[in-house]
Amino acid sequence: MNYIDLTCPAEIFRTAMPTEEIPAATLTLFNLSDRVITSVEILLHLLDEDGGETERLAYRGRALNGRPHSTFLLTVPCAPAEGLKSITASIEKVWYADNETWRRDPAAAVEYIPNNLPVSPALTNLKYAAGETAVGYPSQQDGLWVCVCGRPNTNETEFCVRCGRERKMIFTRFSPEAVEAQISMKERQLDLNSRSMREDTIRLQRIREEEYQQKKGRRGSRIRTVIALAAAVGLTAGAFFGASPWLRLCAGRRALDEGNPAEAKAIFSILGSYGGADELISECDWRIALKAAEEGTTAEALAEASVMLRAIVRPEAVDKANETDLIRARMLMEQGNWKETLDALALLPEDYEGRAELEQKANMARATALKEAGEYDEARTIFLSLGSYPGARDEAAVCLYEPAKEMMARKDWDGVIEKLSVIPDYLDSREMTLECHYHKAEELLEAGDTEGASREFLLAGDWSDAPMRCKSLIYAQAEEKYAAGDIRSAQSLYASIPDYLDSNTKDQECRYTLAEEAVGVREFTRTLELLNGIPDDYKKTAALRAEASYEKAKNAIYQEDWTTAAELLGSLDREGLRRQYRDIEQMYLQACERAGIDPYPTPAEQPEAPAETPAPAENSPEPEAAPTETPVPDPFLVTEDEQP
Repeated sequence: MNYIDLTCPAEIFRTAMPTEEIPAATLTLFNLSDRVITSVEILLHLLDEDGGETERLAYRGRALNGRPHSTFLLTVPCAPAEGLKSITASIEKVWYADNETWRRDPAAAVEYIPNNLPVSPALTNLKYAAGETAVGYPSQQDGLWVCVCGRPNTNETEFCVRCGRERKMIFTRFSPEAVEAQISMKERQLDLNSRSMREDTIRLQRIREEEYQQKKGRRGSRIRTVIALAAAVGLTAGAFFGASPWLRLCAGRRALDEGNPAEAKAIFSILGSYGGADELISECDWRIALKAAEEGTTAEALAEASVMLRAIVRPEAVDKANETDLIRARMLMEQGNWKETLDALALLPEDYEGRAELEQKANMARATALKEAGEYDEARTIFLSLGSYPGARDEAAVCLYEPAKEMMARKDWDGVIEKLSVIPDYLDSREMTLECHYHKAEELLEAGDTEGASREFLLAGDWSDAPMRCKSLIYAQAEEKYAAGDIRSAQSLYASIPDYLDSNTKDQECRYTLAEEAVGVREFTRTLELLNGIPDDYKKTAALRAEASYEKAKNAIYQEDWTTAAELLGSLDREGLRRQYRDIEQMYLQACERAGIDPYPTPAEQPEAPAETPAPAENSPEPEAAPTETPVPDPFLVTEDEQP
């Protein structure tokens, strides 16, 4: 059972341990909100091998620039220590670019059951249906639902805050039954393709068998000519022989025993059902096919033997046919003929030993051929169906990377971004994605869409001069908003580009204006947040801060939040505010008494420094010490007790 605060605007994706080269823990976070995150406070738990906590660190990262719905990094100084085996972290507080904050409330945490599937065929099938980011089937739990990407969401949320998929679509398309139906449809399609290939193979084998029979007939014609000449010599014996079916039956049996099943079959065919000749014909067929299978040295010869064996109704014939087709498939695979290899394997049972491994190898070759022919979608489907087969995952990534390069040449920036979003860590996918955002921003800028251009420049990261162009556009938008009187939007924009031109000054001016408005509508908490970082000597900041703190403290006392009230009033110059707020000292004493806080703490006493001993005058003789049993202490020696 896990716990999560669904109100938290960010989540931790992964945590990297500190090393000797980099004595810091690196956290990868994801901004779930629609606003820029500038600061995050993290609580780090250092764990030993048994999972016990060895140390706890609190750290606040500043100037993070966490873009909406994107990942960003936070580095926490943390030297590696002996016994440190793992690290866990939790988000305690988040600051937005517009100076609003989010603070973790332990009571807001809800429990949920993760839906992560182990590495298995079920997970492979789910990734085929839902993409590489899928980790488990969606589930409805008490008060929340868990997306296919593993992210819990509240029941009121219709779209996943992490992957953006619609809730209705997720439960419709990615349930176990729906995924099984998609995989079944894919398997049926592959089965239909295999069946079509198998029918083509059988038809080709029949044509070859007919050609073989025609060649055999021509060969038999020459033999019959020789036999006719011999028959002229033994006409009398032949006549007697022809008049005796029993003698024919004996001759056929003798030919069969001597290893001439074809000759024996010709004799038995004349006798019909006499003496069980029809049953002996089946034995002749078995021996003819068996000999062809054992003596076949080419794929064509083995295919003909397989056809003959499968035409015989006896269990050993089927076993021998399966063995022959497996040998033929291996021979074809060595020749690089993956298509006929798959045709041969299609004749074997699904669980036949050796089929699965050879089929994977043939499908790998098939997918490679499709990839080289530019059929990337079909090739990627086959590569993904191969699961953990060596090289299959990399080739599946290539099937997205190569068409993305072609799209980039055509300046299809959205197409490239969509393709490479599935493989963000493959080769230079990240750099290509940033470049596409950059070029898309330029096109939007030419079309006059400055807001869209600034967003794309922001997504372009550090590509070329994207940061400066982004800041320039955001600054221009902020100026327009400010001129139009939209102070709140202007302040948010100024805050998102700190240290750019006079953005800090403009941000401070906007926050002061908003703070004045907030005081007017009695939003004292927001007033204090807006005034955070503004010096008291800026306009009437000191008075606004004092009024907001005083009024917020009164509200805290009304709600019996004595600690908050004591902290707020203790931070004020109560002596200077007594004329304006006559009850301020009484309120402070009451809050401290109820909170158990000393209202006038005594500052810690500083230890006295040892008195300096005057140095003796030059050339003056040192007085001799009187003889004593105890040593005289050195006046210039500072003992541990006397150290400050």
